[in-house]
Amino acid sequence: MKETVIVKTAVRMLDAELFQPFTISSGSHKTLENALLGVRTREGIWGWGEAAVAPHITGETQKTTYLNLARTAEWLKGRDIADYMKLFVRLEDALESNRAALAASQMALLDALARTLKRPLWRLYGVKPVPVRTDITVVIGAEARAYEFAARWRKRGFSIFKIKTGADTDSDLARILAVKKAAPGARVYLDFNGAYDARTAERFVKRLEQKGVRPCVIEQPVAKGDDEGLGYLSRRLNIPVCADESVYSVSDAVRLIKKKRVTAVNIKLAKLGLLRAREVWALARAASVKLMMGEMLETELASTCAAQFASGLGGFDFVDLDAPFFIKQKAMKGGRHILSNGVYDIKSIKAGIGYTPLQKDKG
Repeated sequence: MKETVIVKTAVRMLDAELFQPFTISSGSHKTLENALLGVRTREGIWGWGEAAVAPHITGETQKTTYLNLARTAEWLKGRDIADYMKLFVRLEDALESNRAALAASQMALLDALARTLKRPLWRLYGVKPVPVRTDITVVIGAEARAYEFAARWRKRGFSIFKIKTGADTDSDLARILAVKKAAPGARVYLDFNGAYDARTAERFVKRLEQKGVRPCVIEQPVAKGDDEGLGYLSRRLNIPVCADESVYSVSDAVRLIKKKRVTAVNIKLAKLGLLRAREVWALARAASVKLMMGEMLETELASTCAAQFASGLGGFDFVDLDAPFFIKQKAMKGGRHILSNGVYDIKSIKAGIGYTPLQKDKG
C-alpha cells in the first residue's frame, strides 16, 4: 500500500463562541457552528479541512454538513491523496448541494498533500507569496458601538474597515460616518448582503459621497438573482460593484462577467470549493474583473487556507478574512501566522495550512 493512501479519517463538530454577535442584514450569530474533516495517510500525516456553515446565506446546517462529511470520510478511506484531482471531481458531484462540506473535503486533501510534500499550501498555487492583509468587519449595530470598535481596531493597526449595511439608510449612514471619524484615513468597504434595491443603493452611495466618504468597493448591494440591479450600479457608479451571494457557481461567474453586470467578484471557498474557486479566479483575471477573497465565519484553519489560496495565486484587490478575530476561545493550534494587525504571515508557514484542531471528537 502506498504511503499516501488514506487509512484513517475523523469528523468533528466545531463550536466556538464569538466575542460579540456577528450581525448582518440577513441574520445574526453568537457562535460559530462549523464541522471538521481530518484524513490521515499511511505515512501518518494528517490533513484537515473546515466546513463553514452559514444557514442564513446558503441554507446549509451544521448537522447535515456533519453527516455528509461522515459519509465522505468513509468513502475516502483507501483513496490515494496523490490522486487528489480525480477525488476533487468526484467530490464535486457528491457534495454539489453541500458546498461547505465540499470545501472541507478538498481542503483536507490539499492540506495532507502539502504536508506530505513538506511545502506550505500556497506553493501549490504559486512560486512567490503575495502579502495578504485583511480588513476588519463593523457589524450592524449602534453608532456609538461602531465608533468604539473602529477606534480600538485602528489602534491595533487595521487600516481597512468593511462596514455591514442594510438596516436602514439613516442608521447605516450614521454608522459609516462614525467609523470614518474613529479611524480617519482608513479605507472603507461596504457590504449590503443584498439588502437594498439598485436605486436605493445608488442614492445611498451618493449621500455618502456628499459627506466625503468614497467606498473602495460595494459588495452585493442587491438581492441574489438581481443581475439587472448589479449591472445598473456597475454602470452608474465609478466604484467597483462586487458580487458575492450572486456567484455560487462557475456558471454564475461566467454569466455576470459576460454580461458585464459586475466589476468585482467575491471568491469564498465555502461556497465554491477549492477547484471551482480557482476557475472563478481565472475567469475574473481573464476579463480584468477585480477580485475579493472572502469567507464565512471560519477559524484560523479555513481562513489561513483562503489566505494561502489568495497569496499563491495573487491578483486579489480586496481581502476579507477577519473571522478569526471574532472568535472568543482558541479553536486551533499552530504557529502565529495571523498577526494582530490583520496581516497573514504567509512566509512563516512551513507545511500545509499551518493549523490543526484543538477540539476533541464530538459524536
